[in-house]
Amino acid sequence: MSHEILGQRFIGRVRPAWHELGTIFPENEKLSAEEAVKRVAGDIQVVTVPLYFDLEVNGKTQQYEAKDEVEVVRMPTHDDPMPKTFGAVTKSWKPDSYTELGRVLNKLSETYRVETAGLLKDGSLCFLSFKAPSWDVKGDPMESYLTANFSMVPGQAHRMFESDVRVVCWNTNTSAQSSASILLHIHHGMDAKQQMALAADLIIKFREAQNKTKELCEAFASKSCSVEQAAKIFKAAYPDPELPAKVRQFRNACGSAEAYETWKKSTDPQMQLTIAEAEERFEQLMQRQVKLRDTARTQFDKFLPNNLRGTVWAAYNAATEVSDWREGRGAAESCLYGTRAAEKGRAFAEAVKVIEAN
Repeated sequence: MSHEILGQRFIGRVRPAWHELGTIFPENEKLSAEEAVKRVAGDIQVVTVPLYFDLEVNGKTQQYEAKDEVEVVRMPTHDDPMPKTFGAVTKSWKPDSYTELGRVLNKLSETYRVETAGLLKDGSLCFLSFKAPSWDVKGDPMESYLTANFSMVPGQAHRMFESDVRVVCWNTNTSAQSSASILLHIHHGMDAKQQMALAADLIIKFREAQNKTKELCEAFASKSCSVEQAAKIFKAAYPDPELPAKVRQFRNACGSAEAYETWKKSTDPQMQLTIAEAEERFEQLMQRQVKLRDTARTQFDKFLPNNLRGTVWAAYNAATEVSDWREGRGAAESCLYGTRAAEKGRAFAEAVKVIEAN
């Protein structure tokens, strides 16, 4: 499953996740970082065990114990009775428990409320997400989240990052990292004082990132956007599809459209059928992209609130609304990752070009 949640180990404030797993807690519940982690991973035990390997010596298979390495193992749980291995490490590696790691961020949860928490990938990663106070762009509400990833995988650092994605699963966690305005790596073995200092420093960086994002969004809202500029944003989000490789190859070989059409008529029937199918598929994709751009243009023309209509903000949001709400493949998983997230990213990059051009 794309959510990669272990069992029902997810909690969220007020809003259920798209996967509908876990439990929801009330809007007004005060929850520390440590308490949130305990709810999803408090019973998880990660230990190290001897690492053995087999070798064939003089025609016989013999078992040996690794001298300097051990295997990292998650012990069986009530919802997953089989132990899971996460990789090999040196014998000096000592993992902190998820609860201990959550405790480090208790100070952070005094400033930003806990929004979600969950356990992923057979228990090898615990995420904890905090919601920042809401802000707006000239009356249009915005949200941002700060997420911690605690990892039990050897060689994979703990991470903290800020984005506008509410993390509820593996894919949203990945999307939040890829779109993060700040991203910190915390390596295994840091002492508590260093971790506390990092958490305090993170609050400052988070606020700085929020301010930069707000400034950029307000620039979108303050800049008028022509129909031509809006069309560029929509085409960036929903570009023309590429010609199928065979069609492109044959067109280039023929040198001109006329020569290509003449060649098609002279080739064998099976090749004509193959090319016709490829061209039909291309035309369908082209029509789809044009329709998406037309839908975004309609959203742009009627954008609310009225005071932001005709701005770069309106054009950017018109494009993202098409990604968010259209039906079809991937709709159930929303626009938080994959193709739809890429559409929104291209729209944002083009919107930045518009405001930087003047």
